[in-house]
Amino acid sequence: MPIKSYKLKGTLTLGATPLDVSCQVTSVSVNPTENVDTEDAVHVLCGEVLPASDTVDYTYTLSGTVLQDLSTGGVVDYTWDNAGIEVEFEFVPDDTGADKVAGNVRVIPLTIGGEVPGRPTSDFEWAIIGTPVFTPSVAAP
Repeated sequence: MPIKSYKLKGTLTLGATPLDVSCQVTSVSVNPTENVDTEDAVHVLCGEVLPASDTVDYTYTLSGTVLQDLSTGGVVDYTWDNAGIEVEFEFVPDDTGADKVAGNVRVIPLTIGGEVPGRPTSDFEWAIIGTPVFTPSVAAP
């Protein structure tokens, strides 16, 4: 398989009436985590053994860093207005627009302020509710 790669330059929108926060984002990613619950083998008196078993599921987060925008309707205002609410998101990681990840996240308000001097940023990590949908581009023939 030949090398395939892309440059991270796309869009991130939040909400049913999408708020495009792409120009405030300095980093963003969808992060899967594998959760494994292991049950040990059980030995019984007659010598038989119930084998060990694993139950596996996955959780996902949307995380990143944004430049703080304190204006009405800006990204900070949006997160404070929607604190604790599940909202839709769509993350398009490249400017072809062919690849995307979409789902719902529970919004946590962004931090306000930071180090002096500088341009304040806010890091975020929001739980994705359920399993997000990844739609890859159609492979070239």
